[in-house]
Amino acid sequence: MRRVLAARLIFFWFFAVWLDAGAHAEVKRIVVIKVDGMPQEVLDRELRRTDPGKHKSALPWMDRVFRQEGTRLANFYVRAISLSAPSWSLLDTGQHLQIHGNAEFDRYTYHIYDYLNFFPFYLGYALSHRVDMPGVEVLDDLGIPLLIDRFPYQASYQSFQLYQRGVRWKTLRHSFQRRFTSRSARDLLDEWTMGLELGSSVEDQTERELIEKLADPQIRYLDYFTGDYDHVAHSTPDPAAQRQALQRIDALVGRVWTAIEASPEATQTVLAIVSDHGMNTQPGVYSQGYDLVQFFNSREGGAHHVVTNRHPLTEFKLKGLDPFVSEVVTPSEDSLYLKSASGQYPTALLDLDGNERASVYLRNSDLNALHILLEEIGRPSQRPDVKRAAIAAFFQILDRHRADWQATIAELGEELAALHRAIEAQRIKVAEQPKKWTTAQRDGGLDKAARRLAIQLDAWREEEHNYSEYISALGKLLALSPSNFDKHSPSASDLIPKRAMGDANTIHELQNYVVGPVRDGLVLAVDGSLDMEHSFQKIDYFPRLAALSVKNNVQADVGSHPVDLIAVRIPNAILAPALPPDNRPNEDAVWLYGDQDHQILILSRQDPGDGLQLRYLPVRGLHQDVEGNLHLQPAGLITDLPLRLFEDPELGVTEGERSAWLNSWHSELDWLHAVHKTKYSDGILALHEQFLREACASDPAGDSYLVRRFQARRRRLAEPDLLLFANNHWNFNVRGFNPGGNHGSLLRISTHSVLMLAGGSESGTPRGMVIEEPYDSLSFVPTILELMGFPRETPSLPGRPIRELLPTTGTAGALP
Repeated sequence: MRRVLAARLIFFWFFAVWLDAGAHAEVKRIVVIKVDGMPQEVLDRELRRTDPGKHKSALPWMDRVFRQEGTRLANFYVRAISLSAPSWSLLDTGQHLQIHGNAEFDRYTYHIYDYLNFFPFYLGYALSHRVDMPGVEVLDDLGIPLLIDRFPYQASYQSFQLYQRGVRWKTLRHSFQRRFTSRSARDLLDEWTMGLELGSSVEDQTERELIEKLADPQIRYLDYFTGDYDHVAHSTPDPAAQRQALQRIDALVGRVWTAIEASPEATQTVLAIVSDHGMNTQPGVYSQGYDLVQFFNSREGGAHHVVTNRHPLTEFKLKGLDPFVSEVVTPSEDSLYLKSASGQYPTALLDLDGNERASVYLRNSDLNALHILLEEIGRPSQRPDVKRAAIAAFFQILDRHRADWQATIAELGEELAALHRAIEAQRIKVAEQPKKWTTAQRDGGLDKAARRLAIQLDAWREEEHNYSEYISALGKLLALSPSNFDKHSPSASDLIPKRAMGDANTIHELQNYVVGPVRDGLVLAVDGSLDMEHSFQKIDYFPRLAALSVKNNVQADVGSHPVDLIAVRIPNAILAPALPPDNRPNEDAVWLYGDQDHQILILSRQDPGDGLQLRYLPVRGLHQDVEGNLHLQPAGLITDLPLRLFEDPELGVTEGERSAWLNSWHSELDWLHAVHKTKYSDGILALHEQFLREACASDPAGDSYLVRRFQARRRRLAEPDLLLFANNHWNFNVRGFNPGGNHGSLLRISTHSVLMLAGGSESGTPRGMVIEEPYDSLSFVPTILELMGFPRETPSLPGRPIRELLPTTGTAGALP
């Protein structure tokens, strides 16, 4: 009994000491190693692997620093789809998703947001046309700060990455000097032939600078980004090659940790390693590519002129080496009415740089119909009766859009007027900035802040011009009357907006998408009106895309159908009337299409007491009629529904309770607990995040509100019509089909990320802890802020802080 009592006293003494250490813990510095694409499964495999010669883990530094002396999260997930640009935006801001792809397109102005292309940014910076990466500019327009923005400019160090502020020319210059001055002419010639490795030189120089900065006690935030593992894993599924990439990162951890231990702030420094997403890579399986550009170019796909942000199949094209390209048009030889017009009238925009998913923007179907009718009306040989019917049909379509277009013109007019006044105020601010800067001012980043004002001014002017052009084109269409067609028919090129997609397509338009006139020309109905059903060639894109298949796939682990599911937004205004009262959401829904009999609605509603609630609702035969009414049939829970939750053995609900549980509303945390280990992990939360639209906050009056409303509109205009998700081991990366592995999907192997932390003796970071509670990427920033002593900022963020890392403010978690 005495031994038991003594053991208890010792336990409580150690527990009290540990809590007291946590209560007095203080973190003065955070160092973040950002690893692109590192999956938790592969990392665990290599941590468990023992080096036969050294009898240590194959990753000895990560094993020591994080497994033995730090904390690992076993279940850390991407909140959204597993793409770099969206994923890093969540990790760098802690705010809900605003950037939804690696590339985005503005439907009205054709502006291309090319988030992954560094080269135009560097050139633009050199010419004083840019100061931040494109993603940072978007977030700045929305007033969303980065994690690094919480620290003074002099107290932070940032490496080269997607959400990068400024350029460190000294880093680039020193990396180039080291690369070229230390190599012979023969070595450089061989390297030019095989491919320059300047990326590694920049990383090496960045590492040297980061380690130097660790000696400065004034520096509070440092980060280091590496894309080494992502690059290797895309290229090969070979475990040995991936192991070498992880071992290089492991050695980096060792060098940084050694430098931290030697630094003045060692005891109060926390080192974190985080990845933005995982990677769908499997030994012996080569990722199979499907060419969506070719599909949309073909008659079967609509004979579109297709725009991508990179050259398709770049390895076969010298021009594909051009790093400054953000727009590539692939014309269709089968175009039904726009031959030789690919430059002015592309009708499909594709973001394929998500590998396992593709964003598809299609020109509004009614714009296509208006364009075709103008061409047919203007034909000299057109029969008078057909011409009259076509004119009537033209105005029938126009009248269907009249109210919405008039509202767009009025609202955008208000917003552009407010933007113009903001431009004038900004012009004065820019003029007042110093023309020369002292060293102290440059060290404080004041020169970059001033340049941001000038760059934002130029961007606003361009936006004012481009959106004004678009609403002017709408105004011309609305000003037409039948009398305009009496003598000379107006030309489509004078009326249809060029290089614009127009409004997003409705479900009805995507199910009845107009791709051209019928082969024999326009058809009249019995009453002499235009037969709209038989005058146009149309495509229902949902079954057409879902049915895509190949005949020569020889890999046993890869199926013949590249498309897994299709995701689209359904506005709540048209969905709610089609649902019974207990299932009605108060937000837009996400429709997941597998085939006509396998469909899901992800419903969401905000409950005043319980917050966000989500519902997984099976339906069949969903369609929208020409009047805009939605029709659907309720369906039961069966196998092979999108996300395949019902049959997944890892669903955290007992088999007898599954039907009742899946037929109910649940909080997002309940969903995360239930689904995070399933094949599609947190897919239901990720899709809600992907399609989430936050209301424009603040008082709806004044110019500041109108400018914010304008920026929110621009984000809505960057949303695609369709999101295509690839089946397992398929990818759509037509730039160069990655054979090793890919990401972008909702599959757990792609969404399961890495987060590990370790700290000095006074940081309060738990030692030897594995946190099993699931968290997602929205938890990263609030956790760092609380560790760093900024708890007042975390309530405004949507993510849960990782309480197991914060013993003074919540659950202490497992003892070492």
